[in-house]
Amino acid sequence: MIRLKINGTEVHIAEGATLLDAAQAAGVEIPTLCHLKETGALTSCMICAVREKVSGRLLPACAAKAMEGMDIDTDCEKVHEARREILRMLLDEHVGDCEGPCSRICPAGLNIPRMLRHIEHGESEAAARRAKLDLIFPATLGHVCTAPCERVCRRGQYDTAIAIRQSHRDASMPFLKETVGQDTRRLSTGKSIVVIGAGLAGMAAAWECALNGHACRIYEKRDHAGAALRALPADKLPHTVLDAETASVQALGVEFVFNSETSPATLIDQYDAVIVACNLAFTPDARVFTAKEEPLHVRAVGSGKKAAREANAFLANQPAPSADKCFNSSIGRLQPIELAAYAVERRNQADKGQEAARCLHCDCTKPVSCKLRLYAQQYGLAPQISRTMERLPVAPIQTTDNVLFEPGKCIKCGICVEIVRASGLDAGIAFAGRGLDSHLQVPFGAGLEKGLGRVAERCVQACPTAALSFRNAEES
Repeated sequence: MIRLKINGTEVHIAEGATLLDAAQAAGVEIPTLCHLKETGALTSCMICAVREKVSGRLLPACAAKAMEGMDIDTDCEKVHEARREILRMLLDEHVGDCEGPCSRICPAGLNIPRMLRHIEHGESEAAARRAKLDLIFPATLGHVCTAPCERVCRRGQYDTAIAIRQSHRDASMPFLKETVGQDTRRLSTGKSIVVIGAGLAGMAAAWECALNGHACRIYEKRDHAGAALRALPADKLPHTVLDAETASVQALGVEFVFNSETSPATLIDQYDAVIVACNLAFTPDARVFTAKEEPLHVRAVGSGKKAAREANAFLANQPAPSADKCFNSSIGRLQPIELAAYAVERRNQADKGQEAARCLHCDCTKPVSCKLRLYAQQYGLAPQISRTMERLPVAPIQTTDNVLFEPGKCIKCGICVEIVRASGLDAGIAFAGRGLDSHLQVPFGAGLEKGLGRVAERCVQACPTAALSFRNAEES
């Protein structure tokens, strides 16, 4: 047995084991992108770098052998900076979106591509549910939102943007009087929250707090909720729509107290947390949170949701949620010469007139399990890197009946190549070209289906990014 230290802990490991094996024996997780037990160390990414303290050298943990007396640091700043630099280089070459541009810009965080997929597949209740849980007032916003999402819709580079606002409005209207989304309410926490102000921000905050299991009450100085919206002409926003969505907040158990002017100071000792959703001034207090009634209505909803998340974290004794969004890789605007390549396997002319079917589905199919995104977030590269070189051109998606291959998301780790090689397939898949021009291809002009063959599913599961994914599966 070999003895060495991993982050100060002595480890005994068999001769021939790697530093990655030793770290795992010590209960230490080291990031990997090109290592798989069945394929072994491919050393194509170097994200697993660790520092040998005696020599000061950085070593690839997946390949370097554990040696007697080594003192290994897996978590120092030098190691972190090396991993960040590796991630920057990989992301410089990455041509793909983690989130659709439409979803990314929505202040309330509507997962637009997913909603549109539900509509396209005839899943009307699922579409309404997605819109309700993300927007809270999807029908109201379907009338009054300025639709910033449509301004960045990539479909607009081909013809016209998707009618996103109309889509969530149409999806929601048939379910106005239903309890869509209320089944996600958690068990009671025994905590109570009061909200001052019954505008969109205040009601959105109350909805979110109630969903998290807190008892919630709203105080409003007027005799009705949504005063600013009720001032709009009926042809702009029918009051029946606002009434129905206000009623859905009440149906979740939120109590409204109208004609009542109050202040945080008078309520702070009666509740576990206070959310101020109006222009009241107050003395700073750890138990008081702010939701701003923004002029942009969808931004007001986003502000209410944010205040609710902060209050929920406080009541759960958890760190305040980060103000930054998750890491997002972005293709950005397509160049005219790229339009045809990007459209392959994406563009649908919607001959049957279904608006949702026109969506290009720019979002990633593996936003949760993609290790490249996970590590970019973990090592502080959020919300987005600034490229140090010109973005590589978009390459067309390749497909089999069940698998998608997006070349721009491939980090050339070699895992799929090794899995296919070990399977003994006739065609297989291999790297062609050099440097930045290096890419995966099936030899002799054979298609992807023949290249991946019977191990296609295993290749998808092993792929560390969304370069390989299942055609009809998506992560939450």
